[in-house]
Amino acid sequence: MRVSIVTGHRVPPDTRAYAEAKLRRLERHASLHDLDLTVELSTPLMPAASAEIVLHVHRTRLAARCEAANVHEAIDGVIDKADEQVRRLRDRVTDRKGRIRADAEPPRP
Repeated sequence: MRVSIVTGHRVPPDTRAYAEAKLRRLERHASLHDLDLTVELSTPLMPAASAEIVLHVHRTRLAARCEAANVHEAIDGVIDKADEQVRRLRDRVTDRKGRIRADAEPPRP
């Protein structure tokens, strides 16, 4: 998995370690091919902190964005959203592939 974390010049250095620890949560559902996390602090036109994540799973591009009062809340919020998207994608794939066809043999006891 390739992880890219982009932060502004004013983001605290421990934010990168915090984000990497939280991103491990997404690996439990599926194998991720590519993951980009962008964290930004306040500007006059934006709220206090925002985080955006773009990830590629099974030829599908998923994206999530969260704005919060501080950086840690924004990272937690965006990872929660991305985790839900990855979980739903995994459920859709396994539901579709897990069904038995009408002409298939019944399972043996």
